[in-house]
Amino acid sequence: MKQLQPDWFAQGWIDAEYQKYVVLAYLQAVQRNFTDKKLCPDLPELRSHYDNGLRFSRGKGTLNAAFPKRISRITGRPPRIEYESEVTDDEYMAEMDAIMDFALPRFQATLNEGEQIWADIATSLTLTPVGLLPLRPEEGYLFLHATNQSETQVYYFCLTLYSNQEPGGRMVQLRFLEVVRKSLVNTFENVKLDLIRRHRSLPNPAAFMLESRRHYPVQETLLPIARQLLARAVA
Repeated sequence: MKQLQPDWFAQGWIDAEYQKYVVLAYLQAVQRNFTDKKLCPDLPELRSHYDNGLRFSRGKGTLNAAFPKRISRITGRPPRIEYESEVTDDEYMAEMDAIMDFALPRFQATLNEGEQIWADIATSLTLTPVGLLPLRPEEGYLFLHATNQSETQVYYFCLTLYSNQEPGGRMVQLRFLEVVRKSLVNTFENVKLDLIRRHRSLPNPAAFMLESRRHYPVQETLLPIARQLLARAVA
């Protein structure tokens, strides 16, 4: 199932039955990913579809008023010209109402399900600083570690712009660096020191370890949640 376009409800046939099929097929694909604990990019896209649908429904009057109009008749004295829309509710807006009445509650229910999965996973993760944090902790390293594994993924992170659209309020960039093997000798503190020695451009970095007790998809789930947790920790 390919992704829905932002204006999916106005593409193809403006037919409620057809668009209901499109919505159901899309949501089934999203729920399969949620079952597999794959949250991104489906969750933010679903939130966008829901918000766009609400805005469209609330702005129908404005939209209808913007349709081209034609002269319907001339009445009265002095003469008064009456206009009617070239696109009537029966032809278009009634179908759009039916589409939105069907789609919005289903978008909301699936969105709530995905947000609950996100919250449950985020609660199960542990984000802790490695060593002392610098006065400016907006740049450094993230160690992504699963409890039952010895290998740890190391990422460079940087907090950049403030954004109302980002979880945590800050935009967090992540760049994969390497995989290291944790041991009794090679602790996270030693890994951090080794990174400082090898990356002289970052002499006093922040470092965090994100630990997961269960296996989750890295790209689709752990890294998006890590961005949120890092933004909150640094803020």
